[in-house]
Amino acid sequence: MSASGHDVCLLTGATGFIGGHLAQRLVQEGYQVRCLVRSSSDTSLLDRLGVEVAVGDLTSAPSLARAAEGCRSVVHCGALVSDWATQQEIAAINVEGTRNLLAAAVDASAQRFVHLSSTDVYGYPGGAPVDETYAATGFRNWYAETKLAAEAEVLRVERTHALDAVILRPATVYGPRSTDVVGEIAQALRAGTMVLVDRGRAIAGLCYVENLVDAAVLALRHDAARGQAFNVSDGLGITWRGFTDDLAEGLGCSPARWSLPFWLANPIGLTLEHGYRFLRRTTRLTAPPLLSRQAVHVMGHDQSFSNRKARALLGWEPRIDYAAGLAATLDWLGAEQLEH
Repeated sequence: MSASGHDVCLLTGATGFIGGHLAQRLVQEGYQVRCLVRSSSDTSLLDRLGVEVAVGDLTSAPSLARAAEGCRSVVHCGALVSDWATQQEIAAINVEGTRNLLAAAVDASAQRFVHLSSTDVYGYPGGAPVDETYAATGFRNWYAETKLAAEAEVLRVERTHALDAVILRPATVYGPRSTDVVGEIAQALRAGTMVLVDRGRAIAGLCYVENLVDAAVLALRHDAARGQAFNVSDGLGITWRGFTDDLAEGLGCSPARWSLPFWLANPIGLTLEHGYRFLRRTTRLTAPPLLSRQAVHVMGHDQSFSNRKARALLGWEPRIDYAAGLAATLDWLGAEQLEH
């Protein structure tokens, strides 16, 4: 499958961190990009790109049917990544929303569906590098469970309908405009409130955003991608301590001073989640919790994932190395600081 001026690609999550980078690349690659956006979304980046905007919502099947009409491919980046939403709220977007989008893609006779999942579906096993054959055992994390359930929806439709589906499982994605990961870490480092788990010894599983975008473009086009799932990680041995220390040095502030053992951090994260959910219902609180179960699991277990399959089948390589990725990220953080 190759891009031409007549290829219409529907992109969800385009106003987010990863989706915004993907929109830029797809335009560069010659796709006619149609972005599903909520009416309340900030579309300033998309307006500059000149992409088509379709107002809708993953929970609204009619809006998805309109957005998918005439699309040859779909890239599904849209998801609810939340430390404090309820299980029902997360499932409505991540599972039911994926099911709705798949139905719209099938009805529109789309040829390929690229679904961005997460290495969280493996259940934070830690230890040796995990490949795509690993089956998660029981774990209690609503976000991870919904991403696994969403994958099941993709596989179900791939089996029963004429839709080529590809699943990408990125690890910890970082880079410019990463407000939810890098931005929050930078804010905590500057405020002296950054908390590591087990002294930050776990491997962070970093993936620079442009390297993920490279994989997504290959997933759209490559014949060998059909029906496959791929880990997307730069394969670095950088720990959370190393990453946060490098960010702190680049920002000119002190490194993280606080750390909690995993056995203590996990119940604290759960308590904070419940407390914040209550406060969100009873007040107008919008600040994220300091710790959550998801954050504790990601920071407390080695995020080591094999990228061998993507290299072998797709010819993918992490094009941007850590030094260049870190420098670009710090440049963005510096510009953000000047703006505020």
